[in-house]
Amino acid sequence: MLRAGAAQRLQRSLRRISARFNRRPHSTKPELGNEPLQKPASSASRRGPVTWRSLAVATGVGIGVGFVYWQQKERKAVELERQAAAQASAASAGKPAIGGPFRLVDARTQREVTDADFRGRFPLIYFGFTHCPDVCPDEITKISKALALLDKRVGRDRLSATLVPLFVSVDPERDTPAAMNEFLSNEDFDGRFVGLTGSAEQCAAAAKAFRVYYMKTDESESDYLVDHSIITYLMGPDGSLLDYFGKNVSAEEMALRIERHLQQVGSTAT
Repeated sequence: MLRAGAAQRLQRSLRRISARFNRRPHSTKPELGNEPLQKPASSASRRGPVTWRSLAVATGVGIGVGFVYWQQKERKAVELERQAAAQASAASAGKPAIGGPFRLVDARTQREVTDADFRGRFPLIYFGFTHCPDVCPDEITKISKALALLDKRVGRDRLSATLVPLFVSVDPERDTPAAMNEFLSNEDFDGRFVGLTGSAEQCAAAAKAFRVYYMKTDESESDYLVDHSIITYLMGPDGSLLDYFGKNVSAEEMALRIERHLQQVGSTAT
């Protein structure tokens, strides 16, 4: 049994906790003070359900807030993809072009490259970042599966000579050449991927040229995510946009559409 003084202190602490939750329903972990939480005496037990109901309500509110935050992030990602797809669609209809001059660093050679270094081939370009927990690995795995299908259809040597997959960073602060190479060494990723990074200004200029939207989340300085457009561009040998692939496009469909473009451009060139 609690002594009378301890029981009174416990009751006052529980009332303060309840009052805090009632005033600030979005609080997460209230301070309980130094008193251990013990089973209250009989008089406090009669008041206990009110306090625990308040705690339950606060917990429910916290879960609800978290769910709303998650929904907002999902809507933001969808909106970013929609905007990028709209820009790409407009470009294919002869409106403002996607693509253009860029100057970045090849992570493998650590040498500066420009868009001109990829002229004459079909760049397949995806913008992302190495600390991405799921979307970027999933998209690069999908692109790699599409390339494997194309290897069987058009031949690996021919494909390697005509198409180059590029992974361009939207997180230059953390995506050093070493980080890019380690990320792309994943056994599920096609080994022909070229990682491109650079300064914040260089990466921003490249993203702007391809109408790629990205922004940091408001987390800690070192442990943060980057919301960005989820879209892959297929560019022609002359640097013009040929096609684009959103998150919902399968590897099979991507491979089929790329093969058609390779055939069309090849027949036009001959």
